[in-house]
Amino acid sequence: MRSYGESQRVFRKKYNTAAAAKERETAWENIAAWVNACNPAGEKRTWQQLKMKYKNIVQTANRKKADARKTGGGPAPPPLTEAEALALSQNIGRPVAEGIPGGSSSSESTPQDTSAFIKCNRPIDIFF
Repeated sequence: MRSYGESQRVFRKKYNTAAAAKERETAWENIAAWVNACNPAGEKRTWQQLKMKYKNIVQTANRKKADARKTGGGPAPPPLTEAEALALSQNIGRPVAEGIPGGSSSSESTPQDTSAFIKCNRPIDIFF
């Protein structure tokens, strides 16, 4: 997680070009080299495995965070692990999709009804 944080400027670039993709891949390869160096006797991980593990940690943390907002009693959700808390803190300011307030909707939305749209906490550049 710390190594990802150090390479975060590469992952936050807005460009989706071949050069940017190669730069992100190189960053993941560097993270894999660092992780494998920390565990010389253990199993070696590929950069693809570490990238998937990072995405899984973020997804689990977001799921736990959403479960904590639910109401209805019952036991409290499990707390975030140190890795999950760090992953969430590293993703502050990134786009977040929010669900429809109050549950799901099966009816068509009207132009005046904006509750059916996804909200984003920062502007998104769209290129055609």
